[in-house]
Amino acid sequence: MSTKPKKKSSKKKQTSPMTSAGLIAFYEDYDSKIEISPMTLIIISVAIAIIVIFARLI
Repeated sequence: MSTKPKKKSSKKKQTSPMTSAGLIAFYEDYDSKIEISPMTLIIISVAIAIIVIFARLI
């Protein structure tokens, strides 16, 4: 029988600091399921603003 050493996972677990007094740990490495380009977001925002302006005129 060969005994191969087990591979450790490449990602290290992040240890959070003590959360006390209502403090919440926040991690920047969040992967979103939906990817929207910045230009698309600007176009959607302008379109919604125009729709709201026209709705107020009615």
